[in-house]
Amino acid sequence: MSQPTTDLAVRRRRGWGIVSVLIAVLGAVGLIVWYAQHPTPLPTEDRTVAASTPVDEPVYVGVANGLEGRTLNLSGVKVHTTSNTDVSVTPLLCRDGRLEATTDPTAFCADLVNPEGQSFDSSDSIVLKVVSPEPAIAVVDPVRLGFREGLQAGTFPTGAGAIVRVLSR
Repeated sequence: MSQPTTDLAVRRRRGWGIVSVLIAVLGAVGLIVWYAQHPTPLPTEDRTVAASTPVDEPVYVGVANGLEGRTLNLSGVKVHTTSNTDVSVTPLLCRDGRLEATTDPTAFCADLVNPEGQSFDSSDSIVLKVVSPEPAIAVVDPVRLGFREGLQAGTFPTGAGAIVRVLSR
């Protein structure tokens, strides 16, 4: 007569261990994705920059300065303008300079370039080139910068708004 074997060892189920690891990995990935999509917002200003220029002569209006301690890699600048007629508003990156409003930005900026794909640091500023073929009044909201900063990416409004009067000659 053979004796029945009694195996009292506890057998672990591998399924629960795998599920636990999967949940931990998915949670970590979720936190990384959330972090990447939630950078620190950019500051806006309560002031409005005022400028005027004659018809067909561009005026350059400084609306946003770089931030101390932050370097943003710009993917684009969005500008929303309301005006009583067609007005051309072009965002530019002013390298190593700042300005309020001028018809000659070369006195204030080392270089003016298309901001898309550029780095934006504390010594730079965003400038709007405004020109119209006829008299106009343009109200420009604070610009929205699309950017990447390290792992983080976002689009936020920043800087000041502007009112530009295009005067007849």
